Amino acid sequence: MKRFYRSVVLLAVMAFFLSIAAQAAPGQPATADGRTVTAALNYDFTVDNACSATVITGCLKQVNVYDLTGGAKTFLFSISAPAGANNAVTGITGTSGLGTLKAGTHTFGATAQMEDGTESDPNAPTAAAVVKPAARVSCTVTV
Repeated sequence: MKRFYRSVVLLAVMAFFLSIAAQAAPGQPATADGRTVTAALNYDFTVDNACSATVITGCLKQVNVYDLTGGAKTFLFSISAPAGANNAVTGITGTSGLGTLKAGTHTFGATAQMEDGTESDPNAPTAAAVVKPAARVSCTVTV
C-alpha cells in the first residue's frame, strides 16, 4: 500500500515544478547547439525523505528532467535531492550541460527518482516553452 501511496504523492508533489529556461550558453551563438536548460522546483520530502549518508533505502535520490517534445522522452539532466531533506524545500535548481535544443515549442517534464531506480510519471509535471533561434534567453515558463 505504501508503494502505491508514494507513487501518488510523488506525482502530486512534482506538480510544483516551477520554471524552465532554455538559453544559449555565455559566449555561444544562439543557435540550435550550445543551449542549456535550467529547472527550478519545490519539493515536499515529508513522505519520501531525501537520501543521505544514513538514509540509503526508501529515499528520493534525484529529480530527472526530460524533453518530452513530440512524444519522445529524452533525458536532459538530473538534480540531486538535498541530502537528508525531510520537509518542504523550495528553490531546488539545476542546469543541463551544453546540448542541442532546436527552435520551436518544447514540452519538459520531471520525475522523482527513488534510490532503487523507480521513477514517477514524467508526464505529470510538465512545462511548455518556446525556444527562439535568435534570442539569448529563449523562454521562461511558470505553471
